[in-house]
Amino acid sequence: MEAGSKAARGGRIFENLGTVEGRLLRLEVVVVLSALVLATLVLYGSTRRRSSDRLLRGVMWMAYSLSYVVVTYAVGIIQDGPFHGETFVLWATALLLIQASAYAAPVHSRRDVDQRKKLLLQHVLQTGLVLWLVLNATGTNASYRAAIWAFWSLNVLKTAAKIGEMVKASLPDRSVKVVAEYMDVEESLAVADQQPADPKTMTGYRYLFHGEATMELSHEYGRLSREEILMQSTCKSVVTIDTVYRWIDDQGYSDVEKDMAKDFCLAFALFKLLKRRFFGYVPAEAGSAKALNLVLNGLIHQQVHHPHHRHHRDVATGPDAAFRVVEAELSFLYDFFYTRNIVLVGVRTYIFIAVVVLALTMWTTFFGTLGPDYHRLRIGVKDLDRSVTVVVIVITAALEMCQALAAFSNNWRYTKTVYRCVRDGRPWHKKRQGGHLWWKESITPPEARYWEDKIGEYVLLKRYSHRPLNLLSWMTLYLVEPRRQGQKRERRKELPVQVRHAVLVSFKASGGRLSNGVTTLQRHNLLPRLAWACQFAKVTDQILVWHIVTTRCDWSSRLRRPRRRGDDDDRTDGGGDNWLVATKLSNYCAYLVAFVPEMLPDPSYNAEQIFDTAVRQTRCHLASCGTKHEILAQLDKIEANEQSYMEGLEAGAGAEGRAGSSTIVERAALLGWQLGAAVGRDGERLWRVLAEFWAELVLFLAPSDNVDAHAEMLGAGGEFMTQLWALLAHAGVLERPAAGASAP
Repeated sequence: MEAGSKAARGGRIFENLGTVEGRLLRLEVVVVLSALVLATLVLYGSTRRRSSDRLLRGVMWMAYSLSYVVVTYAVGIIQDGPFHGETFVLWATALLLIQASAYAAPVHSRRDVDQRKKLLLQHVLQTGLVLWLVLNATGTNASYRAAIWAFWSLNVLKTAAKIGEMVKASLPDRSVKVVAEYMDVEESLAVADQQPADPKTMTGYRYLFHGEATMELSHEYGRLSREEILMQSTCKSVVTIDTVYRWIDDQGYSDVEKDMAKDFCLAFALFKLLKRRFFGYVPAEAGSAKALNLVLNGLIHQQVHHPHHRHHRDVATGPDAAFRVVEAELSFLYDFFYTRNIVLVGVRTYIFIAVVVLALTMWTTFFGTLGPDYHRLRIGVKDLDRSVTVVVIVITAALEMCQALAAFSNNWRYTKTVYRCVRDGRPWHKKRQGGHLWWKESITPPEARYWEDKIGEYVLLKRYSHRPLNLLSWMTLYLVEPRRQGQKRERRKELPVQVRHAVLVSFKASGGRLSNGVTTLQRHNLLPRLAWACQFAKVTDQILVWHIVTTRCDWSSRLRRPRRRGDDDDRTDGGGDNWLVATKLSNYCAYLVAFVPEMLPDPSYNAEQIFDTAVRQTRCHLASCGTKHEILAQLDKIEANEQSYMEGLEAGAGAEGRAGSSTIVERAALLGWQLGAAVGRDGERLWRVLAEFWAELVLFLAPSDNVDAHAEMLGAGGEFMTQLWALLAHAGVLERPAAGASAP
């Protein structure tokens, strides 16, 4: 009986949903949910560049994929049912406008651009359908009628602008060819100025800043000559970075403001140079001493610490300018690939639109919905339609206000304003004549956080036993790639300033000559005994061996050191910053092996195989271990076995051969024994060696021709390795030497 009554109640619920009241309730729920989902997509799009949370990104991708279906469903209910009043049409136009704003949000990957075009075409058809609803709407509410036409018209303008951006993006980017051909002769043009290149003032660096669109570097019979390029580059409309620096120096602002403006403008110029890599051009400045000098003595402001004193020189903006420039440069690159939202209109236009929408919202809310012009529906929940109307139009107005505020801090608008001022010889405080940034008094660029300062980390000795269930992969019929054994991704962690500084110091000290750790070992008199540990056939092997050694040293020093109240856990065995640098970079490189092998020198398939083999071998060696104490004890046993094996060989023989026939864990045990014997009980020296080694190795890994991997990771929140890749590219370092040697 109870089952029958429940079935009867369920049947009545479905019958009620099929009535006019039920369809109205469904419409109201769908409209509110659609507005909230679309608003979330718009707001998330403004911060997605900094987001690397895979779950959040996946949820937002699903929401974006379903947004068109949900809006179409809502419009379909309005069209098919007896809902032709102005209230319902107002809901439809508001959803249409919010959806147009959502289409302006960044795509999730470069492959989604084609899908965005299809959705945009469907949106155009939907706009026509809603127009039919507008023309056939019934009612006499003047505020509703005004808001309907305003929302629909604004939707048309936004859709037309997005279509224009799509069309422009689908055309060949001629500016890349212009910049490539110009840079082929840039160094000779700079030599003609008869001034030595100075990276601090950018004298002798005639990198294009803006105006390349006015240059005609292509010719039906071939490339233009150096003299023709020189003649065109001297036009008023072509502005180079050295001219921008001189213009900034002439402005009456503080050194800090000027340095920040210089760094940002340099980032824009370098973005145009980096863009060539993605179109198959080999940078002409590869191997150039001038390009190397730009990074070593221009971007890396702080001098390398002298071992006998702590004196160093900082410019006004501090020692981290190199990464600040690269981060801003990659933000331009992200916009180029994932938004193409570079069609700039005046800020006054954004403000005008936001004010109009806000005024319509207030008029519609207080006079149309809450005033005497409102006519209550005779069906449905009492006053629920009022609440839905207020929620929808408030969301619409809030989003327009947010987009207007975002226009105040647009990177592209800032560079355009600087370009116009330099081109016209006009000081910054008279920029109002140009129409952009008329409210901004300071010359500093827009304050924005381009990327989250976090990196991924992975610890093999901690995650080797992880066995993923891959339920999501199974449920989606393997549309979601299954995780492999030992792959357990953790939340990204903060990237300390000390790590960045250590990498910059290492690169400056190397003079641009990359090494996979051999230079560090030589500097600390650890060669030739440890040379074998830098001569593996695959770099992935070297990363995992040194990673296990670093993790073991970290765990051992933590367990040996008694914990006291107030102790800083980040200071282990006198390691200090060196401990922090070594462990962070070790875990980051292991993370690249486990999750982003495309960024490593070895083919990704080989790197994945090596990782899978390392996981199996680690499970075999540590099968009975469950705690850090047990793992360390087992590693001590393996080290003792390796020590006995080596002592049984003739002096000076066996290390290379043993490394070639042993497992990853056994190699790490052998290396740990030899490294410990070399440094003794000097914990400070041990961490100094490891920190310098990892800073050197991560630079060695950075050069890459796999530009697609870097582009895809830009759309996933960015990677520290991409920043290093861009930094080395501007230094003219595009290739790495053979393993076990440094570049000449």
